[in-house]
Amino acid sequence: MKRIDPAIVLLLFIASFGLYICTLAPSLLSGDSAEFQTIATTLGIGHPTGYPVYILLARLFTLLPTGEPAASVNLFSAFSAALTVALVYLILRKLGAWRIPAIFGSLVLALTPLFWKQASIAEVYATSAVCQAFLLLAMLQWRETGDSRWLFLAGLLGGLSLGIHTAVALSAPAVLLYMLLTARRRIDWVHAALGALTGALIFFTAFIFLDWKNSTAGYYNAVVRPSLSVWNMTPLDFDSPFERLAFLYFPPQFRGQFFGVAPVDALQRLENFTASISWKLILALPGLIALLIPRRKTPVRWREAVLLSAVLIGFLAFAATYNVDDFHVYLIPAALILAVFMGLGVNAIIDMAKLIPKLPGVVPAVLGMLIIIISLYPNAHGVMSAVEDRMPPGLEDWETGAYKFPHARLLEAEHIVDGLEDNAIVFTDWDRVYDYYYVAHVLRGRTEMDFHETFPQEGVTRLADSAVAYIEANIDSRPIYFSERPTQLANSYRVLRTGFGLYHLFKK
Repeated sequence: MKRIDPAIVLLLFIASFGLYICTLAPSLLSGDSAEFQTIATTLGIGHPTGYPVYILLARLFTLLPTGEPAASVNLFSAFSAALTVALVYLILRKLGAWRIPAIFGSLVLALTPLFWKQASIAEVYATSAVCQAFLLLAMLQWRETGDSRWLFLAGLLGGLSLGIHTAVALSAPAVLLYMLLTARRRIDWVHAALGALTGALIFFTAFIFLDWKNSTAGYYNAVVRPSLSVWNMTPLDFDSPFERLAFLYFPPQFRGQFFGVAPVDALQRLENFTASISWKLILALPGLIALLIPRRKTPVRWREAVLLSAVLIGFLAFAATYNVDDFHVYLIPAALILAVFMGLGVNAIIDMAKLIPKLPGVVPAVLGMLIIIISLYPNAHGVMSAVEDRMPPGLEDWETGAYKFPHARLLEAEHIVDGLEDNAIVFTDWDRVYDYYYVAHVLRGRTEMDFHETFPQEGVTRLADSAVAYIEANIDSRPIYFSERPTQLANSYRVLRTGFGLYHLFKK
């Protein structure tokens, strides 16, 4: 790569970062996003799988003078997504693509609605995409230079990904296969293993640190400890870091969800995905084929074709068979690989045009530009509308509220928290717990308040026996509230509706 490539990388980063900032969620969100906005500030452990490395990285962004911490964590996603877009350009250049097709591949990913949406909110998926892209780039750089230190970096990223989002580990079989096909020296394997071990140790250290901090605004205290019995656990089953680590990485509530989709439904998911990207496949397939065909001054890259295809297949299979409502977010790495293949596809068309005898040299470049314009033109209106409306494209109706009424969640949480006593306990829904924690602990500094998810196990609509015991142990010394009438406790306690919308529990 020549000197102009770093300038293009920087421009791609700045342009995409600016685009994502224009559509950035400006304030406190709900659910998992509110959780990340809260625990990045309070240094708490997140829901399974904990995300300790992500939390520490997001924490750095909360230290920036950008205003409210919640918005700073959203900004971390925009930064991560923009960095991923820039890395796609480098990946394509390493695979032999010309600059214009490499820019095209980067823009395809940047404007993908699913990816763009995750770039605008506090979530782990943009950061995991950076990890994925860096890992692939490191593997390609090793292949080009023979320097095994790049394998150390790839292994390091793989180990760190355990603390960012474990889905990145789905790339491991593809990377291992690539090394089996490519690595011929023992030092290569040693560096890769040392990198993975180092990354895993950093991840474990991050976990131990956050586990030791034991923030009351983290998942342990907000969800698990009051309701241990719902998982057939006692405090003794949750009193060591290793037991807590096992709970996060092998969560009992998720065991039935892996490969939990019926084959017919899994096929339907894949069909829907294929139908939604049919036009992209027209360019992606030639890109894959181009890696298998020798070209002038460019060796056959069938091993790289195997690497990218295996990563793509792994994520598609996981997204199709993982039984969760938001399975589509696991298609983001697939979108990254498809963007690379699309860039290679445009590159292949330009290369074929160059083989035509006596064709003016400018024609292939013009042809490539026309393909890019035709491919990206349908996005133009969506991009302008997104910037004008200051919200990313592809949002569901229920998601637009965070942009049309950006401070609604914050104001609602302030209304509740400001009406509570300093040592209050509140049981509420999962998508409100961290809104309340954020206002109470981060904005108000009222850290004696506790907020708990009422029913942490899906499908279970009765309070856990341990939660009932927790209420009984605290009812004499602390005010206890519910966001929904606790009919299960009506025979044992008096329940009064408060003026700010909660139900106050009293002993009879």
